[in-house]
Amino acid sequence: MSNPTIGYEEDTTLSRNEVARQQLVLAIELFIAEKFLAALTLAGASEEILGKLLVRQAATPVVKESAKAIAHLREKTGVSIMGGKSEKGLIDDWNIARNAAKHLVNPEEESITLNLCDEAYWMIRRALDNAEKLLLKIENRDHFENWFIINIAT
Repeated sequence: MSNPTIGYEEDTTLSRNEVARQQLVLAIELFIAEKFLAALTLAGASEEILGKLLVRQAATPVVKESAKAIAHLREKTGVSIMGGKSEKGLIDDWNIARNAAKHLVNPEEESITLNLCDEAYWMIRRALDNAEKLLLKIENRDHFENWFIINIAT
């Protein structure tokens, strides 16, 4: 039994790499256009897919590497960096904005408060790092880097 269709185009088959790549490229375009909320949600979807593809290859996604680096720093220094949170707690915190933008996390709350630019920036950065680990070329990466240099670093 076939699914109903509006008849505009045929089905498309995409690899998971390609899905994540297209999401990330568009997230960067939206970010540069200062459409930060849409950039955050697309980058978050891309980052999640790319992270799972890394796990599938027995590699570590950047978010887990960061959490492990914090744990290692705690062990070496004895300092309770990042509030002493577990790896899962850190990752959950780093995903709060993405989840708040994509899901009705707290149904009783009428609004959310986020720094959309910052959250989109860091989610794109994570997705780019995962893409690099997968040797996935993101053709507008330099545009993203240039936006930062022109708008933030100067």
